[in-house]
Amino acid sequence: MHISFALIALAAHIAALVRVLTYRKNGARHRHRVSWVAWALVAVSGGSAIELTLHAAEVGFFEAGTAVLLALFVFGARGNVARLLRSDEP
Repeated sequence: MHISFALIALAAHIAALVRVLTYRKNGARHRHRVSWVAWALVAVSGGSAIELTLHAAEVGFFEAGTAVLLALFVFGARGNVARLLRSDEP
C-alpha cells in the first residue's frame, strides 16, 4: 500500500513542477523575490520526485496528501507563484 502513496505523491510533485515551469506570464511584471520562490518550489518538487523514485517505501498517507494539496494549490493559481503568495486582506 505504501507504493501507491509513493506513486500518488510522485505524480503530484511532477504535476506541480511541470505547471510552474510552463507558466506564461502574459504581460505580468517580473518580481525577483517571487521568481526565487518559484525556483525553490521547482527545486523542492524536483528533489522530492527524485527522492521518491529512490526511496518509495518510506512514503505515508500524510506525505502523499501534502504533495496532492501542493499540486492543487499550484494548479488553482494556474502556476502563478505570485498568486500563491498574495493575500487578499487589506
